[in-house]
Amino acid sequence: MPDVWNRVVDRWRRSNIPANAEATDESIAAFESQFQVALPPDVHRYFGMLNGTGQEMDEDMYRFWPLCEVKPVQDELSDANGFIYPDRFAYPDCYVFADYMISCWLYAVRLTNDSAQPAPVYRVTAGDVPGEQMAPSFCDFMSRYADDPNSVI
Repeated sequence: MPDVWNRVVDRWRRSNIPANAEATDESIAAFESQFQVALPPDVHRYFGMLNGTGQEMDEDMYRFWPLCEVKPVQDELSDANGFIYPDRFAYPDCYVFADYMISCWLYAVRLTNDSAQPAPVYRVTAGDVPGEQMAPSFCDFMSRYADDPNSVI
């Protein structure tokens, strides 16, 4: 397991988060087919090895979603509850994969049909001003989180 994923697992262990069932190759292929994306290698490895924290939050109040819950930002910020989120469409090609403090804000990774793209990560604020890019790549975001969760707030 690459060092970054070991560090993430160590952080989750400190929060007593049990290992989540890895996403299967079939479920990853189904996700890619459903959304017409190609997961970059680090994103593919992450879901294939760790697949989030399930319903558990770590001690810093982060929850990483399993692949079966990952969805486009505009779907997560749908107006089904009657509220219109101003930044709903401000994150094209971005998929929510984590939240902080019970969805105080969300984290989304950009996925396209090019698996060679770096998969930058954005903070989704669900507010008037769209969130900023938090990391230039998924692996960089996860590495920063593993070293210091406060670095990605």
